[in-house]
Amino acid sequence: MAAQVALSLLEALRAVDRPGETLENEVIARTIPRRLGLSEVVRRQIELYREYSRQGRKLSTEELADFMRLIKKRPDAAKVFFETGTKLAEEHMPGRKRWLPRVLRFRMVRRATERTLRKLFGQRVGGFVSGTFSLEASVSPLVQLDPGGDACALVTGFCQHAVRKGVGGDLKVVKHSCETRGDRSCRWSLKE
Repeated sequence: MAAQVALSLLEALRAVDRPGETLENEVIARTIPRRLGLSEVVRRQIELYREYSRQGRKLSTEELADFMRLIKKRPDAAKVFFETGTKLAEEHMPGRKRWLPRVLRFRMVRRATERTLRKLFGQRVGGFVSGTFSLEASVSPLVQLDPGGDACALVTGFCQHAVRKGVGGDLKVVKHSCETRGDRSCRWSLKE
């Protein structure tokens, strides 16, 4: 898996833990020391994974699983994973081609989504089925890393931001089924 996934996960953790407002000259790591995302350890890890990302390094599945286990212990784990997906889509997905018809923009987003997720996770995450935007994944690498299902919010955030960025509008992607709930596959699609 690309080091970019771990980097985005840590940056999302930091963003979620950062307070909405701060005092001038406040050192947040000292005033709110219990927030993991604001710790010195996370700051150092972010710097390390930035360097790994620049070098194009890959992480083992176990390394990413360690980060995910850490995040899953949090009550806001789904939010952190969603923000991670949003950040990855912002950095890796192409922008909207206004001159293209909407149907072609959706086609481009579907192709780019499959390709980018495969590149980030080192394997196929899923494929698109009939409909405007309907991604289906069975034996998802995220479900394998997180049998509880919170990590699937990463794909939800990624897809939602990819659609908004590539097609435009305030479109929403929702997860309709999940392997962790006993469904045959995980499925994300546009909320109509």
